[in-house]
Amino acid sequence: MKIFLATTVLLFGLGLLPQHGNTEPIDEITTADAIAIHAAVQSQLEALAQDDATSAFEMTSLAKRMQIGTPDNFMRMIKNQYTPIYRAVGLIFSRPEMLHGDPIQVVRITDSNSHVWLAIFWMQQDEDSNWKIDGCQMFETDSISI
Repeated sequence: MKIFLATTVLLFGLGLLPQHGNTEPIDEITTADAIAIHAAVQSQLEALAQDDATSAFEMTSLAKRMQIGTPDNFMRMIKNQYTPIYRAVGLIFSRPEMLHGDPIQVVRITDSNSHVWLAIFWMQQDEDSNWKIDGCQMFETDSISI
């Protein structure tokens, strides 16, 4: 519970919890949307693994890019506060789903110490209907990957 509260406070303070701007609500995630959401998160994780700050930054929503400012700021934030995402050694994607009316992508992440984390990526479509990441919450589990 402490981790959840600390993560939520941190993300709120950083403005990384999802913001419900001018997006149209959706009732369900289609197969095409599920594929596109998975691809968006996968692309960002791959860019982070390659230290490609610009590509990773581009996968975030416009509102988040405006809050964070630059790709370098984004990469610094990821390295300092989202280390499991930055140096993940294992990823397992769940099917995207709706949570309280918002599309999310849950990813089980194994870090370099074999600790397992759950990352919830809050998704949003941009003006061109491309899926972008609008926030991320991390939860450390008691599991160890073997």
